[in-house]
Amino acid sequence: RKKSSDGGNETMMIVFYLKEGHKFEAHGCNEEDLNRLVSQFNNRHLMRVKGLNANPNEVISFAAYRDEVD
Repeated sequence: RKKSSDGGNETMMIVFYLKEGHKFEAHGCNEEDLNRLVSQFNNRHLMRVKGLNANPNEVISFAAYRDEVD
């Protein structure tokens, strides 16, 4: 995992937007998870992260948001 400037782990939430208006979120993801998902999406392979699976043919888009740290 990437380290933030204060030494903590940077995590992110990845939101998947699916056909027919559905969506789901994967919390606690990191840069490695995001890079793997991009590769899986581009290669039309089953997208897997944090115990969730998505068929890339059903995914319209996905976005990563950095978790806020208090």
